[in-house]
Amino acid sequence: MQNIVLVSTLLSGTNFTWYNEPKTWSINQTTINVHTDRNTNFWCKTYFGIEYDNGHFYYQSLPGDQSFTATVNIRGKYNTQYDQGGLMLRTDEKNWVKCGVEYIDSQQVASVVVTVNGWSDWNVVSLNETEIVKIRAKRDKEAVVIGYAEGEEGDFKMMRIAYLPLTDKSRAMMVGITCGSSKNTTEGFDISFEHLNITIDANTNGSVHRFPVKLKYKRLSITG
Repeated sequence: MQNIVLVSTLLSGTNFTWYNEPKTWSINQTTINVHTDRNTNFWCKTYFGIEYDNGHFYYQSLPGDQSFTATVNIRGKYNTQYDQGGLMLRTDEKNWVKCGVEYIDSQQVASVVVTVNGWSDWNVVSLNETEIVKIRAKRDKEAVVIGYAEGEEGDFKMMRIAYLPLTDKSRAMMVGITCGSSKNTTEGFDISFEHLNITIDANTNGSVHRFPVKLKYKRLSITG
């Protein structure tokens, strides 16, 4: 049985809901544009000792046991440390994944934050200068496979395989786009999300579907 494209365009936002709606945003058939509010983010406790659950999240709800693939193209005018945007998968405030682009030390990086049982962990990959970054998240049971690509024609590279607890199908898995500006001193930034697609696996009912993954590694230099 073929997979089913659940969302091929954003249309007028049908079936999508805001969690922490930004003051300024717009939408058309292919793109959602957001100007982030200041002091907005998602994070739980680890290292920084703080908790944020006020980032912007525009999502659609799927059954909790649903397998799917989400992709989006991101363009951002990042200007302040921790400006960010990407995809988010979430069951509640203590269990979620966000993956996308973040502005760290005056450069864009591909970023993944995984939060399980109220504790976040974070990894990044350096990016070349590029206007568009594509992000892909594939969910298969309790696994999420995350990839990124530089430029519209770039090939996806695997960034992470993460654990996100499987929930009962009666409990929603929320999936969509997220963004934020965690600094209090910023006035926010403009970010655009183009061609959001969510493809659901029509054979979810208990079957195991393995996603083909090509592993490409990039050595990182991380400084404090």
